[in-house]
Amino acid sequence: MRNQHIVLFILLSLMAGSGLAAQTLDWDAVRAIRQGTLILVRTQQEARCYYHDATSDELTCKLLQEAAVSLGKPNSTLVFNRAIVREVRIIPIDKSKGFLDMLLAFGGGGGLDANGRPTTVVGGKIGGTFTLDLQYDRLQGNNGFSTGGSAVVPLFRFPGPMQNPRKKYIKVYAEPGIGYRAGGGAFGFYSSAQMLVMLVSDQRWEKPMPYIEYQHRFPFDSPLQGDNRLSIGVLIAFCRVCDEQGF
Repeated sequence: MRNQHIVLFILLSLMAGSGLAAQTLDWDAVRAIRQGTLILVRTQQEARCYYHDATSDELTCKLLQEAAVSLGKPNSTLVFNRAIVREVRIIPIDKSKGFLDMLLAFGGGGGLDANGRPTTVVGGKIGGTFTLDLQYDRLQGNNGFSTGGSAVVPLFRFPGPMQNPRKKYIKVYAEPGIGYRAGGGAFGFYSSAQMLVMLVSDQRWEKPMPYIEYQHRFPFDSPLQGDNRLSIGVLIAFCRVCDEQGF
């Protein structure tokens, strides 16, 4: 008999807990979510989708494109009865995700050549997924001009996606490339390994932002006689998901 009382108490506690969860869900806040916002809807299961609309009785959202395609239902719509919805939570979108549509940058700095002598560099870049670099430098006491092309490959960001669009984060890109340096001194054709680090917030995309770029160049005729350079400047970047609504 005692065990039956314990079981009954547990069942009543679970029912009260579920009722409390339903009562604490602010449906007016759900209805105020902006259309196209990525959300997590929790019922007995979970679904990630883009918010579309909410009435007094139902919540409507659209599946993420990848999920819809995998199910063979492009732009599929999900409809949830209010009575079964336990939680609706906004999911921060990573606006830095993927490749860039456009990149404009200008900066300068310096470094060391293979013999440890100081060098200077100033220049800029233009492009997107691939960029064209134009640089003036002074290497081994000689003035020169170099041009090169490189891919801009996204690596990671820190910290991860946040709900506050004003919060700043660091975004890092790798830039493998090739180029040619004309002018006094060594070099000629070279390959390069570069890393681009920008300080950005979700609100700063498509606006001027600071960056640091490290580059090591490997001359084709003498790969061990390359140089290391560090540049600091300002860039404007246009990202592919800045204005994405998801459907």
